[in-house]
Order: sequence, then structure tokens, then C-alpha cells
Amino acid sequence: MLTSIKITGLQTYGYHGLFEEERTLGQKFSFDIFADLQEVRTHLSDDLDSSVRYDAVVDEAVQIAASGKFQTLEALGETIAAGLLRRFFVMDSVTVAVAKSSPPIAHAINLVGVQVSLRRAELAGA
Repeated sequence: MLTSIKITGLQTYGYHGLFEEERTLGQKFSFDIFADLQEVRTHLSDDLDSSVRYDAVVDEAVQIAASGKFQTLEALGETIAAGLLRRFFVMDSVTVAVAKSSPPIAHAINLVGVQVSLRRAELAGA
């Protein structure tokens, strides 16, 4: 059985961006996390060993996002994806979408963002 987890709308404050003002003043970031778990025969045993605690995934993503300042959303997303795969061995792949709603762009815009996907087999290079 193939199982995926989905965490959407995670919001946190961070100091990421190309411009020094973004890395000094900070802004809100939102994250969506999708992970494919290792294949299991069944979930009817109701055992957490074949899944992952969602609160732990959220805490890890927030901690990674707060651990540094990134110029690009791509680097932030990849760092979170790699960190999640390293921490949660039951994950085979993870996709992290990162967006910010206050980009320093001189036009009306709702948000800008990226989506980064990483498989466990690619982790060695990440």
C-alpha cells in the first residue's frame, strides 16, 4: 500500500530573501509539505511505526527554517526537504512548497513561491 501525508498552510516568520532588508526585517513564509511513505502491507495494525507524527514533521520544518538565512526560496525548500528525509526514515520522498506573500516586487502580487521535490535516493548529494 502506498501512503502519502500532506501538511498545508504551515506559517512561520523567517529572515530569508535576496535583499538585506528581507534578511533583517523578516516576513511571513508559508509551507506545504507532501511526503510519500515507505510501502506497507496495511495500516490496519494502527501502528505509528509505518507512518510519521505530523506534529514532529511540522516542528522539524520550522526548526530548519529558523536555523539560517537563505537568499533563495529554492535553497530553503531543499534544505527542509533534505532535513525531513534525514530525520524521518519512513519517508521515501518529500515535496516542500515555500511561499512568501510580501515579496519586494513593484507590482500587485499575492505571493511568490517554489516547490522542491527530493527522493531518498537523491539525498546523498543534497
